[in-house]
Amino acid sequence: MRIVFVFVFGICFSLSAQKKANQLILKGDRSLEKTDTTAALSFYNKALLKDSTCADAYAKISDVFVAKGDYKKAKTLLDIGLRITMEVPKDKETISHLYSIRSFIHFTSENFQLAIRDLDLAIDMNTKNPNYFYMRALVKRMNGDERGCCNDLKKAVALGMEAAKVYSETYCN
Repeated sequence: MRIVFVFVFGICFSLSAQKKANQLILKGDRSLEKTDTTAALSFYNKALLKDSTCADAYAKISDVFVAKGDYKKAKTLLDIGLRITMEVPKDKETISHLYSIRSFIHFTSENFQLAIRDLDLAIDMNTKNPNYFYMRALVKRMNGDERGCCNDLKKAVALGMEAAKVYSETYCN
């Protein structure tokens, strides 16, 4: 009986923490809309204090760091966020976003193999996002893989991305 009580209490506590974290993320989003990155970061960090497995908070904080050009902080946070969120995978879509952000950081440092690896992981978790296929196509092209680039562009086009169609018509005919 005690085990059941502890289990139910743990689930209720976890759901409460998730709800509070989501409310803080919404406040951070509103601050970001007003271009107040300091307040937004504060809310996102508070969300992580409420729920350390909140992939969305890691994604939003790292997005702010990337926008500021602070790739080192963004990558450090992404590495931590991926390690923690993968232990308790709740939101595969957002976790895939963490991989895509980190792939951009690898791309900017011209580490194309790591960029492709992270995009592969993002795609494994979310096969319906055309941006991941498009991004991987661009990285493959930079890495000299024309055939792989065109295959990924076809997938992005099939998922409805117009920019991929234009790029594909230019480079893959």
